[in-house]
Amino acid sequence: MHEISIAGAIIDSVLDAAKKNNAIKVNEVFLEIGELTALNPDQLKFIFETITQGTAAQGACFNISTIKTSIRCKKCSYKGDIESLDRLHFFIPVIKCPQCDETDVDIVAGRECCVKKMKIS
Repeated sequence: MHEISIAGAIIDSVLDAAKKNNAIKVNEVFLEIGELTALNPDQLKFIFETITQGTAAQGACFNISTIKTSIRCKKCSYKGDIESLDRLHFFIPVIKCPQCDETDVDIVAGRECCVKKMKIS
């Protein structure tokens, strides 16, 4: 359950940004999470509610957008989203080009994990 350490790092950066901007309260946080991070948005929200108790982010609304996996194929030059991920193991995806079935691809999107913006007061 790597969500706990990731959530802790996210909250640390949110609280640090709030402090640097002399905020009293963090009202809302907008996150982008790539589907290749294997982070569960529901678990993240639960952890945020738990670890923000007693902080300026207590009660903040956490909006999480999932970023779909996008690739560039080195064989056929396809660039775009992929429809599904084949699983080699529990969370090790095999990423294939939807046009030519090639696995030699560059991942363009889907590994993000960032705070996009926040609303403070």
